[in-house]
Amino acid sequence: MNPIAEVAVITEPLKPDTCLLKVGFDAWEPYHYLGQAAQPQGLDIDILQALTRELNCELQLVPGDWANLLSQLQAGELDVLPGASKNAERERYAWFSDAYRQEQFVLLTRTDVEMDYADFPALIEAGHTIGVVSGYYYGDLINQLYGEKPQAFVNAQISELNLARLQDEEISGALEDSFVAAAIIRRKGLSQQIQRHTLSLAPSEVYFMLSKKSVSESQLAEINQAISALQQNGSLAELISRYQQ
Repeated sequence: MNPIAEVAVITEPLKPDTCLLKVGFDAWEPYHYLGQAAQPQGLDIDILQALTRELNCELQLVPGDWANLLSQLQAGELDVLPGASKNAERERYAWFSDAYRQEQFVLLTRTDVEMDYADFPALIEAGHTIGVVSGYYYGDLINQLYGEKPQAFVNAQISELNLARLQDEEISGALEDSFVAAAIIRRKGLSQQIQRHTLSLAPSEVYFMLSKKSVSESQLAEINQAISALQQNGSLAELISRYQQ
């Protein structure tokens, strides 16, 4: 990854020709990742570009891993992280925009292993291990299970590492967003080795997370207005539909 020069974060209300949003993103295809010629691309990148056009704002995209990006947002070194789930811990240091899309996490397993369990607690109780990405929030159920049996979960910095561990039989399964799982399996040609299990988590709303140290409530309101405008004019639905085909 090429280093990106540091820039000042937003300290004034968003205005034409003066607004700059510094946005962090991790490797999470098809939502955000470095594509050809190391250029950021993906669904959330497209949405961010449409959003900043609506705001008359410039966009600076900063790649990194999710755990470090969260720390930078908390410190005010980044303004925005896309594709975020809302929880009480994050709300201490971040604003959350209105929801702009949904996500659903599914369990991935090896095709040569039978894992017939009614739910995630039963899976964990049977002694199986699940790969997760450090810093991701998978909802209350997984959060509770992690607290009760942390040894049942194996953390990774990126999704691809979980799939590699799954192939190497280091873990029993991996939790991954359904779109991301399909993209990785297709790109790496893993359809014969890795499958989507019947267990999945309920769909949940996804938000932009904004640093309270660099983004004001009035700026949050402007961003929400821009999201609403994209929803009402159909631009948001059109962008999402491109990635569902």
